[in-house]
Amino acid sequence: MKPLIRTRDILRDIVEVCIPIVSFCIMFIVFVAQIFSRYVLRAPLAWAYEVTVSCYLWLVVLGACLAQRERAHVVFTLITDKLPLRWEAFCTFLGNLLIVVAFTWSFLPSVDFVVFMGRQKTSVLKIGLNIVYAPYIPFLAFTILYMLRDIVLDFKVFTGLATPEEIQTYRHENRNEVEQALENVEEGVKML
Repeated sequence: MKPLIRTRDILRDIVEVCIPIVSFCIMFIVFVAQIFSRYVLRAPLAWAYEVTVSCYLWLVVLGACLAQRERAHVVFTLITDKLPLRWEAFCTFLGNLLIVVAFTWSFLPSVDFVVFMGRQKTSVLKIGLNIVYAPYIPFLAFTILYMLRDIVLDFKVFTGLATPEEIQTYRHENRNEVEQALENVEEGVKML
């Protein structure tokens, strides 16, 4: 079982960390090369725009998977923070359930669309648009899985089935991170 978990973690890190890092590096290098070519050599690179946009898409979409895994997306909790813990968990449960249903419902049509886009090519490099849009499929799959993980915890909290450790985890994820971020901002302001 441990080798499977380790393999899963390695593959997940490749998709959510390594590919976005490589995408960022390629995007940055091509961006700098484009600036140099355009303003110093006076000969813009025709292919640079396609590469930077494609790399940016891969970076953002696959990076969003990592943010979902780490529960690091921006959330607006102005109303739910005022609710008792069980009601907060219930509202979060409903929101996550809605996302899971929508993403699951759209998964197969999205796969079909990405495959279909292989018929079209980018204008300069002639790369299939299915390659450009490919990261959307793992984004949907990972988001569904991470949301299901969160739904289980939300369900346990609002039904009272959660252990004290799970409740502490729930509170920590939802509240303490905001407080920590505010403290970090205050420390940064003091340093200035």
